[in-house]
Amino acid sequence: MAFYPVQGSSKDLLTGKTLVIPSVSLANLPQLAVDLLIHSLKLTRAGYIGLGDTVAPMIGASQDGLVTGGLEVYAKEGLDLVVIQQRSPVLKDKKDEHVELIKRFVEDIRPSFTLLLTSLDAANQDDQSLLTPHVSILPPSPSPTETSTPVHTNIRSVPSLPSFSNLRDTTATPYPPFIPGGGLSKRILIAFKSLESLPHGTIAAWCVEGDNRADAHALAALVLRLSEASQVEITEPREWEGLFGVVDGWSGGAGADAEIYG
Repeated sequence: MAFYPVQGSSKDLLTGKTLVIPSVSLANLPQLAVDLLIHSLKLTRAGYIGLGDTVAPMIGASQDGLVTGGLEVYAKEGLDLVVIQQRSPVLKDKKDEHVELIKRFVEDIRPSFTLLLTSLDAANQDDQSLLTPHVSILPPSPSPTETSTPVHTNIRSVPSLPSFSNLRDTTATPYPPFIPGGGLSKRILIAFKSLESLPHGTIAAWCVEGDNRADAHALAALVLRLSEASQVEITEPREWEGLFGVVDGWSGGAGADAEIYG
């Protein structure tokens, strides 16, 4: 069993909707963006994925007083968007099991479209890609049963991931491609590739590690735009207070605290 609903929820709340999955990648940028989506869209926890044995054990407290875990699902009645939030890294010896767990969850809820969010190491950017903070990674051929969801339609307006000429043969276009800084993104896409009739795509954000709040806002805004929900105001959860240090501190970065960063 891949999904364990909380009381009052069920798999039916998730079935047939657009699913957003953050890959644990550089700067934890996808997780930060999903935090903003959860708070701004007022999503509530629908359940848990797995038993928590593929990620590092952790518990925490949310601003509404709930105990949170490492791998949860959030949704809202009447909203087409479902998101996974992964707050804990995958255990090194459980990577294959974790990818299989995500794959089984996707199979169970049969989303209309699955959107993977990931990071890209900005050290690999060339001059041209400096103008495109976000890029898309799409399978070479669409699923024969693909429905025309807003995200599926609009993601094609996002520039494609460029080839890394120094790292691979650019005469071919393998899928999934090399994703520098992307964590398990490539493994997840390989798993999705093995699923027949699974409409999916990826948005990757170039970034470096640091105060990534602005990057998270930009990525969350892009997801909302692709979902045709740009009117939603993005707000930060209370848990973000002091996320990268207090505002009165080191002048080298927004909110960076000299006690933390020197």
